Amino acid sequence: MSFTNLPQDPIPLRRVNVYVTRDVAFNFDKITQVTKSVLGRLGCDQCHSGRLIDFVIIEDFVVNPKTLEVQDVPGRRS
Repeated sequence: MSFTNLPQDPIPLRRVNVYVTRDVAFNFDKITQVTKSVLGRLGCDQCHSGRLIDFVIIEDFVVNPKTLEVQDVPGRRS
């Protein structure tokens, strides 16, 4: 997806990727809490002007060969 910054835009959009699991992505209270936390880390927990927050659902996994435990692989785009 491509975004065009219009001449009157005072701040160009900047993409922020946030990697979440399905239980967070599809739970309103959890995703709201994550959003507020991310906005706070960006400088203001009340707005995201100039930022495009892209929530990416983690769908990549790795298996521990000793325990066979399946874990999410954070930071990967599916």
